[in-house]
Amino acid sequence: MTSAIPSQLRREVEQDTGCVIADERLRGGGGASRQGAEITLRAPDGAERRCYLAWDGRAGDPSRLPYFQRETAILAALTGPFRGAGVRVAPLVGAYPSNLALLSAFVPGNDRFPQAEDKSALAADFVAQLAALHRLDAHDPAFAALGDPAEPPSRRIRENVANWQRANLSAGADPILQIALAWLARNVPVDVGPAAVLHGDAGPGNFLFDGSAVAALIDWELTHLGDPAEDLAQIWVRSLIQPFVPMRQVLSAYAQSSGNAIDLARIKYHRLYFQLSFMVPSTALAAAPASRTGASGTGLMFGTMHKRVVVRSVAELAGISLQDPALPAIEPDWTDRYFATALDDLKDDIVPAAGNQRASAKAKDLARLVKFWRRRASHGAQFDAAELAEIRALMPSAPDGLIGARAALAEAIAADAVDFAAAVQLCHNRMVRETFIMADAMGALATTWYEELAD
Repeated sequence: MTSAIPSQLRREVEQDTGCVIADERLRGGGGASRQGAEITLRAPDGAERRCYLAWDGRAGDPSRLPYFQRETAILAALTGPFRGAGVRVAPLVGAYPSNLALLSAFVPGNDRFPQAEDKSALAADFVAQLAALHRLDAHDPAFAALGDPAEPPSRRIRENVANWQRANLSAGADPILQIALAWLARNVPVDVGPAAVLHGDAGPGNFLFDGSAVAALIDWELTHLGDPAEDLAQIWVRSLIQPFVPMRQVLSAYAQSSGNAIDLARIKYHRLYFQLSFMVPSTALAAAPASRTGASGTGLMFGTMHKRVVVRSVAELAGISLQDPALPAIEPDWTDRYFATALDDLKDDIVPAAGNQRASAKAKDLARLVKFWRRRASHGAQFDAAELAEIRALMPSAPDGLIGARAALAEAIAADAVDFAAAVQLCHNRMVRETFIMADAMGALATTWYEELAD
């Protein structure tokens, strides 16, 4: 059998453990570029140990190394000196920088929260472990790779937001990202305590469970030191896509486990902050010449959803009332039947006949693109013209082309040279139109929003 494990990594694991990899079963590694396998290590005396090996296809990218170092550090700490701290992880066995690979003891469990029988009890256990994580001493040398514990969380937030503003303006200058970044920069929460150890991507899908108990928190590559409200906000953002218990229940459980009062305004700030933390880098990557980042039906679907939620969040946080733009009623033209035929073929013939899971997923992704092209063909030109006219009405000196006009609007927002509420309204108009174009491909994601909670 041909091994999926890189040959160099295989040698390193066998040399490090003194065992041979006697068996492997390919599994997801967490994230788009990570791969993983359940493996059986066999010692010279015949004793066998079941482990999980995950590696990163981006090992040649030096920017990925700090993520690997932080994940290695937190797992080493929670496996070693902080093993009894109440935070369950898959015990770390080895780390291999050449492939950004981690070897851990195998922990059986399910990561599909909707399949849990007692969701309330499971969520409470998960939240209790987050509270235990936040109580760890961030000054301990075991957490040195996660950041400087003496640095106030607000300083790190300001630096990140400033970096994201520069990145956005230099890579396409999207005004939607810029209105969010401008609001974040002006409203950084006051520090209420020292930096805590954070998971960094907390929520459904990033923990394994067995029954009503968490078996292990997983996917630690975004761990860092910061404000505990970040982890709570991440649960809220992830619940837009992955079902979880009501957020009111999460916050009540956290208050009980941590003994701390809930600051809802702070958590809402970090909802937006968390979204920008992945939207800005992915948008910059997509703007690079010949880039294919996000160029898929799934990428369009989630990208449209997040941008819509970001605009609505900014409006809510800033107290801005929004009006929906009128959408023109456009009858399908003669080309529409070709899109319909393509979608029927994909649904009735191609997807059922797909030879493997990957081919089926690709066909479904293509169906999302066809649905996008269908609405884009009928409405795209009018929507582009309307958006350009709106930008030029607000900024008469804006370029004649839509891409240039958007960039000019983003730059004006950054320079505080345009009315902020008016800019938010223009971004809302754009997202109403873009959501309409993607709606058939998005399903419930076209309208998903956060659970309403009073401050």
